[in-house]
Amino acid sequence: MVSLRPAGPARFLNFIPLMNDGGLTPHGLGFRFVDRFERTGATTGTGWKDLSGEEPFFADHFPGNPLMPGVLLVECAAQTAGILWMEDKPLHGTPVFLASIDRFKILSPVRPGETIETRVTLGREFGSLVQIEAECRSGEQLVARGELLLSMAVNSDRVR
Repeated sequence: MVSLRPAGPARFLNFIPLMNDGGLTPHGLGFRFVDRFERTGATTGTGWKDLSGEEPFFADHFPGNPLMPGVLLVECAAQTAGILWMEDKPLHGTPVFLASIDRFKILSPVRPGETIETRVTLGREFGSLVQIEAECRSGEQLVARGELLLSMAVNSDRVR
């Protein structure tokens, strides 16, 4: 399992420029939604995001009744899937983007203090695209699930 918290480099950063802070994705600290990641099978992996309640989105979504925005659960799934997909690819530094969101359902609210466990399964690959099935849980509660399509940025000057 890889964690952002321990000192030292993360184990699988071959798909992004090495982050000085050991991050698993190229996102800035305020937009990282995977704290830890574990490959659980040939095409499966799990990422975890601990929500302290100090995240800026909780202050305004909603004051007095903070909830994690559903679109950020989609982002948890996309980041976890990107880590899994690019883990053993020889394309160091190649960005991965969310290309499509399909049949993604938000089933239950996520609140401060909870840990989101995101389980992803790689589906078919089509060149620079891959289909993903994802589900997000808080404890035993299924909070979101759906399908995503990720795209590898290949030969593009627009992604620098």
